[in-house]
Amino acid sequence: MQAAAITSRFLTGRSSTAEFADSESVVSNDGLLRHIVAGHLIQAVSSQDLFLKLTNVSIQFAEQAYLRRDLSALEEISRVLMNLPAEAARQIGMYYHALAIKRKGHLDEAQVLLETVADNAPLNYRARAIQGLGANYLDKGQPNETLRFQLEALQMAPSKNAHGLQTMLMAHFEIAIVRSLAGDHNGALSQFEKLWPIVKHIARQNPFYFYFCHNAVAVELGEVGRIEEAETACKIALASPFASAYPEWAETSQELKAKRTSATPSIVAINRAPEAAPSPEVEPQRQPQPSRAQIFGCPARDRDFFQRSIIPIPARTAVVLNAVSTLDRVLACIGPRAPPSFL
Repeated sequence: MQAAAITSRFLTGRSSTAEFADSESVVSNDGLLRHIVAGHLIQAVSSQDLFLKLTNVSIQFAEQAYLRRDLSALEEISRVLMNLPAEAARQIGMYYHALAIKRKGHLDEAQVLLETVADNAPLNYRARAIQGLGANYLDKGQPNETLRFQLEALQMAPSKNAHGLQTMLMAHFEIAIVRSLAGDHNGALSQFEKLWPIVKHIARQNPFYFYFCHNAVAVELGEVGRIEEAETACKIALASPFASAYPEWAETSQELKAKRTSATPSIVAINRAPEAAPSPEVEPQRQPQPSRAQIFGCPARDRDFFQRSIIPIPARTAVVLNAVSTLDRVLACIGPRAPPSFL
């Protein structure tokens, strides 16, 4: 079964398929979702075309529910997929069910499901499940396992469809987080900036990742002391329609304000006679560096997706740094590849 490309109501409006409701409406209304599924399951028995359409639209609903952190809708639509009469649909449903229970903190249970999907699902979802396993290990505090699975996901992910590009983006994203947790904030920031071509391409269909990555970049810019640029990136993330579901983006803004306040020098008046200061040698003025307020280097006309792990990493730092130091050589061979053009 060919999985549907991920779409977004922000760029396409309503679905071109008239008989299906808009994804946001369905995600936010459990009763409507059940009504649509029940009504079309009967017809799907005798219509392969409608069955495929139902599967693809269900995947779109699942994506929207996951990105909006609507766990009840995500669990419901994942069960719909798992009960469809096709093994591929069941495996895809299992993948989204794993995402739902992972969000609830059931990491071991999610790992078992993701391992099953990685072995049995269609290729697109095998790669996504492997990437998800890497993210799961990061939440467990095992960064070396995270790196291993993310590199495997990069090797498996198809580069000719939206699912593959999304997997590549998130794999590189997790690798950058491992760098950050190991203290290599400049390396993490550099990796985020190199991802801009993929982010821009994916954002045409799903704008979430544009805002999501700007928040991540804002965090790293703040860590390296580039507060003004960090605040600009954070404002872009907070201006998104997803911001209400991601309170950590607002927390990034508060942390940046605190950093700016702490970096402001205090002025203390001292009551004493001024001393004659030696004449300083005249030095040529430095040319100001061009501002990179717009993150990833995209032009202003282009302004229109995983926060940091909240679990402390107890692994040995030396091992992580050694693993990260080999990534540049490996990633130079396997990604990111130039995104293809979509029809």
